[in-house]
Order: sequence, then C-alpha cells, then structure tokens
Amino acid sequence: MRSIPVEGLLMSKPGKRGKAAGKTRYVFSYEPLGAPESEPKPDAAAEREARDDEVAEFLTQVAEVAFEAGPKGLELRSVDVASRTCSFRHTGEPDPRPLVRAGDPSAPPPQETADEPSGVVLLGSPSWAHLAHLVAELPFLFSFRGYGPEGGPELCGVDAPTREWADVLVEHRGEHWRVRVELEGRERPIEFPGMEIGELFGEGGYEKYLVEGTTDLLDAGI
Repeated sequence: MRSIPVEGLLMSKPGKRGKAAGKTRYVFSYEPLGAPESEPKPDAAAEREARDDEVAEFLTQVAEVAFEAGPKGLELRSVDVASRTCSFRHTGEPDPRPLVRAGDPSAPPPQETADEPSGVVLLGSPSWAHLAHLVAELPFLFSFRGYGPEGGPELCGVDAPTREWADVLVEHRGEHWRVRVELEGRERPIEFPGMEIGELFGEGGYEKYLVEGTTDLLDAGI
C-alpha cells in the first residue's frame, strides 16, 4: 500500500498575544496493494514507428529466407504485411542462373565496375533473387508518408504469381493499388523501389501509369 500526504493544513484561531492555537489536518490517498500505476499511452507517431520497425524486421526475415530457398527451388509467392505471413511455391526445378550482386568478386567484367550500390542484385540473376531484394528494400517506403503534395502510400504486401513479375500492393488515400515490378527482362537492377514508389504517389499524377483494361494496376517502370 502506498500513502501520499497531500498537504498539512494549520488552522489558526485567536489566542494569547504572540501565540497561535491550531491543529494540523492530513489528507491521504492510497492504492490497493499490487495495483499498477497508470502509464501514459504512446502517441500515434510512436505507435506507427513501432509498427514500422516490426514490419521492417518481418520483411528482412522474409527476404533472407527467399535468398536461401531460391537456389533449392522454393520461390517466394506472396507477402501479407497485416498478418505478417508469406508463402512460397515449389518450382520443381531451380533456376540454374547464379545470383550475382554488385561488389561481388564473381561479378562478370561488364558488371564489376558498374556504378551500383554494393549488394544490389545485378542483371542476369534469377528472378527469385530480384524479388528477394525487392522485399528487402520495401521498408524504405515508410519514409515517404509525408512526401510531396499527395503523400506516400501504405505498404500492404507483395504478390508474385509468376517468375516474370511481382506486384507491390499499397493503399493510398483509401484506394488500393498494385505497382508492377518486372523480374525478368529488366534493363536495370532493382535499387530503391521503396523510394520510387513513394515518389510515384507523393508527387501525384500516378494515374497516367494505369495499365489499359485495369482499374488498379500501375506500371511506371520500377
């Protein structure tokens, strides 16, 4: 039990000259034994930051598993951010192409001096490697919520039904969108997809990249 003296009050009344007669009154409050003290609730920004950290850790783990499983013929199929789940498919036959990253001593001469950040998956690598790298880079999208006049989107997941391409699933201003990312036949490595998607929505005008015949698929060459 905890006692808290609030205040001692001196009540004076007339007495002899130079003296005062009075009494002291104490007021107490207490909490039952074992009752927790109330703690301030975290604000919305702190809660969002904590959630972003959790999602970033989840995506990093998914990417690591995808890099390990790809050479064995298990390729990433989907990622759902809300439920923190992912799925893989068994291809039956692993892609024979080797994974090559920028800065890797085994990189072929044309790529060896390429001006790419170390660790970027280079062209010619199997599609599962490009997909794994894409997932690992997506947490950067969180930094673009306040970007531009429109603000960046919220990440919902990734859908990769084929080796050819994957769709990054996002929500922006109450609407859901799919952002197409080619995995095969690319002309440049996947470097900063989170930044590119954040800028795409934040700057506005992204509707011009709507794929004909669809209502939610954007192909901006990411």
